[in-house]
Formats: sequence, structure tokens, C-alpha cells
Amino acid sequence: MTSTSTPVTNPFDPLVEAIAKRTAEILRHDLGLEAKRLLTVKEAADYISRSERSLRQMIANGTLPVIREGRAVRLDRRVLDEWIDLREFKR
Repeated sequence: MTSTSTPVTNPFDPLVEAIAKRTAEILRHDLGLEAKRLLTVKEAADYISRSERSLRQMIANGTLPVIREGRAVRLDRRVLDEWIDLREFKR
């Protein structure tokens, strides 16, 4: 006969997670670190540690897709994260 053991969970885990999540939200807000999804070219260039000129070249050659509204050009943070992940060097 085999016995099935259930994992032991700490009854305080959900409370601790909720407190941590709320604390992080408050700190991000108070420090002005709210993560915007759409970034300007300057913000996006800073985000991926490239020059604005380099980023504009990447946009022009189609390496990075953009969102255009009139003359405004925005880049999606998630697309930038994917671009970063694709270039991650793993040994």
C-alpha cells in the first residue's frame, strides 16, 4: 500500500504574498517606478541600453515593431523584453 503525502503549506503564505505584493506596488508608486507598457524612443533606447540613433535604425530596418499614432512613435516594453531575451547569452 502506498501512502500519498500532501505538501505541507504554511497557513500564512497567502497573507505574506499579499503583503509583499502590496508593498511592492506602494514602493513602485512612491518611487515613480510605475512600469509603462508603451515607451518613447528615448525611453526605449535607455531601456535596452542603446543610443536613440541606433534604436531608430532598428525601427527603420524592421528589427523592432512600433506603434504609431500620428507622428508619435511608441515601442511596447514586452517586445523589447523579447528582443533582450533572444540575445541573452547562455553557457
